[in-house]
Amino acid sequence: MQNLLFIIFIVLFLFKVSFCSAYEDSFEKSLNLWPFLVFYKNKKTNIKKIEILGPFFYKYKFPEENGLFIRPFYSSVSNSQGRKAYFLSPLGVYKSDNETSTLKLFPILKKNWHKAKEEKNVKNWEFFPIFAGVTSDNQTYGGFFPFYGKLKNRLGAKEITFFLWPVYSKAQYKKYTSENFFWPFIRIIKPNEPKSKKYNGFKIWPIYEHFKERLMERTFILWPFYIKEKDPFSQKLIIFPLYIRENTDAYNKWIVLWPFFQKIYAKNSCYKQIDAPWPFYRKIEGKNINGIRIWPFYGCVKRKNSSDSFILWPLYFYKTDNIYKGNLYYKKVEHRFLLFSKSTYINKNNTTKKETRLWPFVYDYQLDSNSIHLKYWYFPAILPFYDEGIERNYSAFLKLMEYYKKNKYSFFKLLWGLYRCEKFGNRETQELAFFLRVIKDKNTNYVEFLEGLLGIGKIEGKSILKILYINFRD
Repeated sequence: MQNLLFIIFIVLFLFKVSFCSAYEDSFEKSLNLWPFLVFYKNKKTNIKKIEILGPFFYKYKFPEENGLFIRPFYSSVSNSQGRKAYFLSPLGVYKSDNETSTLKLFPILKKNWHKAKEEKNVKNWEFFPIFAGVTSDNQTYGGFFPFYGKLKNRLGAKEITFFLWPVYSKAQYKKYTSENFFWPFIRIIKPNEPKSKKYNGFKIWPIYEHFKERLMERTFILWPFYIKEKDPFSQKLIIFPLYIRENTDAYNKWIVLWPFFQKIYAKNSCYKQIDAPWPFYRKIEGKNINGIRIWPFYGCVKRKNSSDSFILWPLYFYKTDNIYKGNLYYKKVEHRFLLFSKSTYINKNNTTKKETRLWPFVYDYQLDSNSIHLKYWYFPAILPFYDEGIERNYSAFLKLMEYYKKNKYSFFKLLWGLYRCEKFGNRETQELAFFLRVIKDKNTNYVEFLEGLLGIGKIEGKSILKILYINFRD
């Protein structure tokens, strides 16, 4: 026990001494006790970074952005656009900008705040099964699901009330009121004006339904086997699955033995599409569009400004977009391999972006414009998709190598920071945990071991000898 206390005392003593004697010059101050603690401060750019226990804790302060990461549980980034925080990803998220603030913890909590003057009183929150809110005209609502509740301005309705849902619910719209009993089995619609005949209807699902909403009528018998809908612009008849017909002002559609045989004819754009049978064969003809698909071997659709094709689905996909509008130029070329690997090139007004993911090996991103030249890559690229919360909270554990370069600054990290190399202009700093530090620039050429236990070289033109964390200068 005494030996253990002595070791702890020695470690704490060395930690305090090494922090007091951390490397410092007019450019930076840094301390590397990886994996326990890494501290860095750039005096020229006012950048500060702290890492504790490798990727588990990371905090930074940049002139344009601040960030805090307590992985894998929480991450937060704040800048001039607002703040984003992710916790228990992908379940929890908090977002705030100049207009709104949102807090979500799926599926139990949701809360919104509106900051605009015309909506500054609008608030709503959910802590399942309890919810409450306030509308812009200061009307309150709330409830305890599924026993009783009232909602305002939701799902297109002015007010929604429920009691022992799904036993009973009522929705009041601008022109009519809908009542549901044992949803979705029984529904009744009545007009808000007693003499109006534009809104009425009755449903006993799945046996029968007939609704009239202004100029639209909808009927079904033994859903989904017989459905009929009509309005001034379209008509639809479904005798499922034998026959489906849909006629509108824009197109006609016929389907036989859904979904296998289909024909679409667009009236004004000279568009024809035939599936016979879907998904194996498709042919498209029209103005500025042509396509053929023989699945899974080959498929291609060409439009005026774009094309989309595949070979041996899902082995290879190819997509292009070209848009010219006034002074705007936009070009996108995308190659995708086996769904998860892809290469994307985007040129927008001479700003180019290149993104490559060779799953599960490497991810590479490049951005070039008049003012920014950025490159970022890491290995391995195990996550096959991008989700901001998952990327922030988990991906750092999976990256064995990272490289970041923006204009004159670059940074390379190996094995979560065991080795790191940082360059800023003609200045280069290399560190191997707390064992070795090498710093080179125009006036500095310095080597340090064990965070200052021994150091020798020149710092800003002055000869330095460091022994037992004590500097001896010219």
